[in-house]
Amino acid sequence: MPDKISWVHLDLNNAINGSGAQSGVPHAESLIAFTESANRQTSNLPEVRKQLGEEVGTEGMIDAAITVSIFRSLNIAADCSGIRVDDDWVTIAVELARLTHADRFTTAENSTAVKDRIKGT
Repeated sequence: MPDKISWVHLDLNNAINGSGAQSGVPHAESLIAFTESANRQTSNLPEVRKQLGEEVGTEGMIDAAITVSIFRSLNIAADCSGIRVDDDWVTIAVELARLTHADRFTTAENSTAVKDRIKGT
C-alpha cells in the first residue's frame, strides 16, 4: 500500500466498533469489509475483494488476503491443538475483548475460559 500509516494516531476502537473511517488506517473501511467477508465467507466476497483491489492495488489486496489467512490459520491451529490458555492470558483477553467490544464477535467464544468470563459464568 502506498500510503504511510502514522501509528501514533490510530484509533483501534473506531476500526473495531465504527466504520473505520476515523481510525487513521488508510482504506480501513474496505480492509474491514474484506476481513469480515473473508473470515465469514460471505457471498459478497468477490465484490469486496474487487473493491479493495481497486483501492489498494493488486499487491495490497494480496497482502491483506495473506494477513487474513495467517491470522485465521493461527486461530484454527490453536483451537485444534488444545493449547491451554493460562489464567493471566484469559484475564488479559477478556479485558481486551471488552475494551474493544470484540466480545461481540463469534470468535470470542473459541476459548471456553474467555467465553465464560465474558459472559460472567
